[in-house]
Amino acid sequence: MMEEPWIRTMQRLFYPIMSVFGLPASIVTMLVLWKGNLDMSKSIVYYLVSLAAANFLLILVVTVFRDIFYFYVDITLWWPEPSCGVSNWIYFTSVYALIWLTVAFTFDRYVIVCCMKLKLRYCKPSVTRWIIVSIYVGAFLVAMPTFWMYVPVRTTQPDGTIFHICSLHRNLSTIPFLSAYDHIQTTVWIVFPLVSLVLTNGLTVWHINITTKRRQGLKGGSAGKEANDPEVARRKKSVTLLAMISISFLVHWLPKMFVKVLERFTYPPVNRYDFYHPVNMARMLSNMLIVLSSFSNMCVYSLTVTKFREELFCGVKYMLSVIWKKPGSTIASSKTVKIFTI
Repeated sequence: MMEEPWIRTMQRLFYPIMSVFGLPASIVTMLVLWKGNLDMSKSIVYYLVSLAAANFLLILVVTVFRDIFYFYVDITLWWPEPSCGVSNWIYFTSVYALIWLTVAFTFDRYVIVCCMKLKLRYCKPSVTRWIIVSIYVGAFLVAMPTFWMYVPVRTTQPDGTIFHICSLHRNLSTIPFLSAYDHIQTTVWIVFPLVSLVLTNGLTVWHINITTKRRQGLKGGSAGKEANDPEVARRKKSVTLLAMISISFLVHWLPKMFVKVLERFTYPPVNRYDFYHPVNMARMLSNMLIVLSSFSNMCVYSLTVTKFREELFCGVKYMLSVIWKKPGSTIASSKTVKIFTI
């Protein structure tokens, strides 16, 4: 009997655990952001909710409809053959949406901080809604070719059983359009987004530092006055949230981007079914890191947004009080009921 590679054993355990914790984390994040009174503008709330929704779709497809079935169920027994392409179409739609929503959010913060005239027309809830819808529709259309890139592939498990798994087309290089698209992906969700993210964040932080120093200079520039300046405090909170979201994005996505580029320049091409190859192991670990972002994003909001943390704790207390509610007792907090009931 063949011994299962350690990376596959890790994935076999990791994805079910993340489906248990990651999916509820994304749902709770959406509920708290949408229903909670977090002292945020509607535009920020729309962006954060849309990011949480894309995270939910990604982890749902990756953990439930792809990897869990990969390890425990022969997909041909449960799903028709096109489901392989559909699941990856949805996966890449979520990937593109997550990446470009992050870029759009950082650009929105750049405009509101650095472009006084443009923000009156651009940074409005109605415009934000159109941008989010456009990104989702664009991601859906751009990801369409992945429907034909992934097919059920016959493979042998370590115990000798034969499974059909959803995997990349082995003869992709023989199909010119799909081969070209596979290479264009590197630009669509690595080069452009990364450059845009670094550029807009750098300009935003630079502009805030310059304007803060000017305000301090006009007001005498003491530490006490800086602490009592509500405008400076507001900008610091905005920068903190933006920085944490950007850092979280880079931590979870940069390894995958690096591996994607590395695969392009590796010759001979990496055999994706060689689970002991360093590039394959790095790719699988980076995929797990991306899935982990659905849970860690809630931690980021909890650390950076005081109101989010308060509402989350209130929601947890409310749920515990419902579970352990004694006959005749009442729920004291109406605030939590407002958030966790529709």
